[in-house]
Amino acid sequence: MLDIAYTQHSGGSSRPQQDAIWTGKSILQARDAPVSGYLGEAPVILAVADGVAASTRPARASRFVVEALSRLTGRERLTGKQVRAVQAQLSEKYAGGKAHGASTTLVGARVTENSCEIVNVGDSRAYVFNPEGECRQLSEDHTILNALISSGEIIPEEGVEYAQMYQGLAHCLTADAEEYGFALHFQESALENGGGLLLCSDGLHDAIGDAEIRKLYQAGLTAADQVGLWRQAVIDIGVPDNLSILFVRKSA
Repeated sequence: MLDIAYTQHSGGSSRPQQDAIWTGKSILQARDAPVSGYLGEAPVILAVADGVAASTRPARASRFVVEALSRLTGRERLTGKQVRAVQAQLSEKYAGGKAHGASTTLVGARVTENSCEIVNVGDSRAYVFNPEGECRQLSEDHTILNALISSGEIIPEEGVEYAQMYQGLAHCLTADAEEYGFALHFQESALENGGGLLLCSDGLHDAIGDAEIRKLYQAGLTAADQVGLWRQAVIDIGVPDNLSILFVRKSA
């Protein structure tokens, strides 16, 4: 059995919600959606997409991408090939018009009875928790900084703050037929009874930090109560960005 919970917040009434969530049952793109959830069965496809604010029509891009993933049945593995097909559909829909260049990040998951498959592009993240509460990030941030580190142009140093430009995205999904060379990350992991899977936009991990996400995690909580803890932590600091949280707790 899967205990699935989710929430959204735009960060204020004047700020549009550019994130979109596929909960496994419905699409969520709301200014302020309180914690909700349901009990479901595996397999299920889940997704969080974060529209890139610097692009045209970011909310359309994020919603289109989660709508495309919502049409997958979950019977087949979630792969990078499927995500590249979604980008092609995004380009076919919007490239060449007023929404040309509309962009979004994506973290998608296929949750089965014993495992999860993660595909991501951009900086929306996936974390897996074991029954003891230990956490591991499954996704890979496709940022300019990480690209420079991977190429050896920058040697990361603890405590060093890098310029804001380095935190920008190196890869995302874009409504442009020529933008097909984007990076994708695939990861598969066991999902144990009592463990959990978190999908989120950078409105969570950039706002409170990776360490705080881990610190606030409590293995005994329901999915809804756990999501509520993370949501409140972001609200307490003023919700600096669009926030999307989707969490799955696996039970026997």
